[in-house]
Amino acid sequence: MQEPKNHSKDGEIVVFANAELYPREVIFKALYWYGDKFHTNVGLFNQNTYKITLNPLNNSQLSENDMDLYLSKLERDLIDFNLRQIINIETTTIRELLTAKAFANGDFEDEPTGELSDPVGFNPRNF
Repeated sequence: MQEPKNHSKDGEIVVFANAELYPREVIFKALYWYGDKFHTNVGLFNQNTYKITLNPLNNSQLSENDMDLYLSKLERDLIDFNLRQIINIETTTIRELLTAKAFANGDFEDEPTGELSDPVGFNPRNF
């Protein structure tokens, strides 16, 4: 079976996103920014692929060139929001620790537990 291709044709943008690569939340976060110019629709093309369709709103006058630009922008935005999601997941623990420290009641003059070191020679105790 041939892979579906993203395209802009007859006043409609169609993008296919692999569900294993792009979580549903990422797709909706990316599509939020298109609501001012497009009616958006997300459905399943098959078990592992989302089909994303954008149709210009009635008051949007978009040329074929504009539609091609929006197609490219949507493809980039999906990657961008997917990367944001990955970073969000990878930094969850540190954000939770920073939040806990910010709202902790206690003495902030205590030295952190453990050994502080830096391979470039920065020593925070010298300040």
